[in-house]
Amino acid sequence: MKRDMDIVRKIILATEDMPYGETLEAIDGVEENVFVTHVIWLKEAGLIEASAMAGSGSKAVYAIVTRLTWDGCEFAAAIADETLWAKARDNVFKPGISFTFDILKEWLKSEITQGFPSIR
Repeated sequence: MKRDMDIVRKIILATEDMPYGETLEAIDGVEENVFVTHVIWLKEAGLIEASAMAGSGSKAVYAIVTRLTWDGCEFAAAIADETLWAKARDNVFKPGISFTFDILKEWLKSEITQGFPSIR
């Protein structure tokens, strides 16, 4: 399975919008195994706190997201703007171009910084 940054974004933003004490266990329109795999990746990246287990075949598959980490909050702030996200999809996620998560984060920081002339 390949990482889908639109699913990553949906999980991060849905987690950010959760009321305190609630959990995220699915995203509408995202298959359970895809959701679970992306939750595991986001936990490994240090963006969320979650419990998850991926299985194979008929084994148990579940994911429960409890909250964003500090880095997750920062990433949520960077990806919240629809226009900026569309620009990232056009410039960073182009088919055939290889990118890492760190490249995406640096690109987002750069774009945000350019939007604030006093920071430059």
